[in-house]
Amino acid sequence: MYLTGWTLTQLQTFLLIVARVGGVFAFAPVFSGYNIPVQVKAALCFAISLIALPVVGAGVAAEGYPANIIAYSLIVIKEILVGLAMGYAASLFLVAVQFAGSLIDLQMGFAFVNIVDPMANRQITVIGQFEYLLAMLLFLILNGHHWLISAVVKSYNVVPLVGAAGAAGSRLAAGQVFPVGIVQPGLVRLFCDITAIGFKIAAPITVTLLLTDIALGIVARTVPQMNVFIVGFPLKIAVGFIIMIVSLPVFVAILREIFSGLESELLLLLRGA
Repeated sequence: MYLTGWTLTQLQTFLLIVARVGGVFAFAPVFSGYNIPVQVKAALCFAISLIALPVVGAGVAAEGYPANIIAYSLIVIKEILVGLAMGYAASLFLVAVQFAGSLIDLQMGFAFVNIVDPMANRQITVIGQFEYLLAMLLFLILNGHHWLISAVVKSYNVVPLVGAAGAAGSRLAAGQVFPVGIVQPGLVRLFCDITAIGFKIAAPITVTLLLTDIALGIVARTVPQMNVFIVGFPLKIAVGFIIMIVSLPVFVAILREIFSGLESELLLLLRGA
């Protein structure tokens, strides 16, 4: 398909795809990083939209889009909202990792030490930043970005463009402005799942450190001459790092399960499930 041979309908379809993909890039892991130049994001957004155009544009009806600029602008806004919802939902899975790191920092005594996350431009705890960067690396290694792009392309079967025939199971009619009420149940479910995932990731370390606190309490009662406050801080840090290293396979297994189901989770969100 040559750019000079595009029809008006193909150009309008391409712009709508760019709007949805750009909305995803605003929040999605890796793609939304502040350390990635805007020019690179824009080029990648246009490249993905260009690749997806033959697939998405094939389902657009012959009558195309409304000639009214206001009506077309509403369609663009709908596409941006769909992309933002998908990108935000994808970013929540890494928020679960940061939540787990915050719980670990609280138990290890690092909660009062905050550093600036250059990718999200906000403050985060030390272990939270370490696990977040590790999760980002695993996101790329486990092809989480491929699942995300695949979910964006398949989302047109759930939330079709104007003039496109939606697939079975779509709760949004073609041409309908994207209602927030559709994704609300899915977001509530995702928040619950993210909280559970955060506790699962932090459980091995937090439980071990809780047992360490109990042991230090027993020692403080039986050997009052020992200053457990001086011994306890380095001991809890050492135990925390040891358990963190031992539990890395569990951390990787949890993230592998999360990223492999990223596509289905995003499509369920758009269906309102």
